[in-house]
Amino acid sequence: MKFIPSRLHGFIDYATALILILAPLVVLPAVGIAKWLSIAAGVGLIIYSLITDYSVSARKAISFRLHLTLDFLAGIVFVAAPFVFGFSGLVKNYYLVIGITVILVVLFTKNDIDS
Repeated sequence: MKFIPSRLHGFIDYATALILILAPLVVLPAVGIAKWLSIAAGVGLIIYSLITDYSVSARKAISFRLHLTLDFLAGIVFVAAPFVFGFSGLVKNYYLVIGITVILVVLFTKNDIDS
């Protein structure tokens, strides 16, 4: 059951990118790879969102399908990161929650652009 339209997905993308960039700087006790992986993911999300073929982008350079694939892969990386890098406590929970949420948003997003 896919109920998230591409336009709403776009707004979720930009909000998530801000969280990914700001959380390790303001809220999380993240240092090293935990800090920079989140910030890099946020910057990357902004970049590929700005060039995705959907209504909230600046340029239509990549398909929405590719965008969803990149989101899904990022979700997997975030779920795996605590186990690969040994994150614990709040940082581990942050990565797991973000990763699982991103995967769920992808699974529930309608590809109403190039389907």
